[in-house]
Amino acid sequence: MISSATKARTATPPNLGQEFVHRAAWKAGVMGAVNVLTAVLAVRLILLVSVSGASILAWVALAEPDLYRLGTLGVYAVVVVLPLIWLASRR
Repeated sequence: MISSATKARTATPPNLGQEFVHRAAWKAGVMGAVNVLTAVLAVRLILLVSVSGASILAWVALAEPDLYRLGTLGVYAVVVVLPLIWLASRR
């Protein structure tokens, strides 16, 4: 007869289902943060490129002022730069 003191006790396996749920939730949270960061940085990068283009266009337009060059600069600023500034301020 085996006494209770000499019985081999086996450890119960951990609940892996709960661990997988926790890891999936953590991964979803991190991916969500990365997606938001990517969207914000993409808008800022596009804004940087457009403002740089506007600066170069202004340099060229003001080097030899001409009505067409100044008009092109104004149209570019209104159609491209201002909407991008508005978009960047919304994020």
